[in-house]
Amino acid sequence: MAYRFVLDMPEALHESAKAAIATARDAMVLIERHPSPSNAEEARAELSVSAHTLDVIDVVYRWLADSGVPGDVYLEAYKGGRFPLVEHDPKALRRLIQGNQYWYENTMPNVHYLDAGMMEGGARVADVPYGGRTASGLAIAPVENQVTLGPVDHVAVRVKDIYRAEVFYQDFFGMSVSYRARREDDRWQHLPDDFDWVERHRTGIEPDMIRMENGAIALVIINAGAAAVMHEARVAYISVSAPQETLNNLRGRALFASYSIQEDSPRAFRFSDPFGISWQIVAA
Repeated sequence: MAYRFVLDMPEALHESAKAAIATARDAMVLIERHPSPSNAEEARAELSVSAHTLDVIDVVYRWLADSGVPGDVYLEAYKGGRFPLVEHDPKALRRLIQGNQYWYENTMPNVHYLDAGMMEGGARVADVPYGGRTASGLAIAPVENQVTLGPVDHVAVRVKDIYRAEVFYQDFFGMSVSYRARREDDRWQHLPDDFDWVERHRTGIEPDMIRMENGAIALVIINAGAAAVMHEARVAYISVSAPQETLNNLRGRALFASYSIQEDSPRAFRFSDPFGISWQIVAA
């Protein structure tokens, strides 16, 4: 988990605070301390919270508003200092926590918290600026060379155990199997829909490729084999659909630039860009 912080509060509030933090989708209380007070009225509790994102801060402030004693809850900083939550809004507290991660100096880039902009459909896409279009739809650095592309068709990944990969992506991402196929005499053959994974040990037949989908997301799993030494990237390539005219234009540019070509047919070609990323362009 990326963030850790400590909340100090009256002993009487710690159970309700724990219950509130437990409702956050990506946060948990790791350590609970109860320092010995000089008298019962001064009893305090310290909760060490760990979280993937800082969405939990909104949860804490909602809990704080319901607690009835908002002025008596503090953030204990690793670098020193005790900050009353009532004197900070959620945005300020996020920034304070971001700058208070003691392992950031040597192990992580110093990425300050950014309030996510409004994305397409009015949803916040991520807590860091990866992906998503701004509501205005305007590019900050428009290009003169217009290339018409369709959506990403699929991402292909290499695995050593294709059965385990199918089971994992079905369970973890809820992806259904669109087809299973194997290479035979330089041609692709679709396996039966009721393909029996147990029988593969007797017949020696197993998929070389599986396509799995969930909504607009598609994954192609490539069977590298149990004995494969994975020197190459696990992500085999990214497949993008495009009009035939765009495909022909990009093929010509890639060939002219002497990029490494892995696949070339009238309706698809695959090449490696200068940064080692393999792209497959498929005619829409």
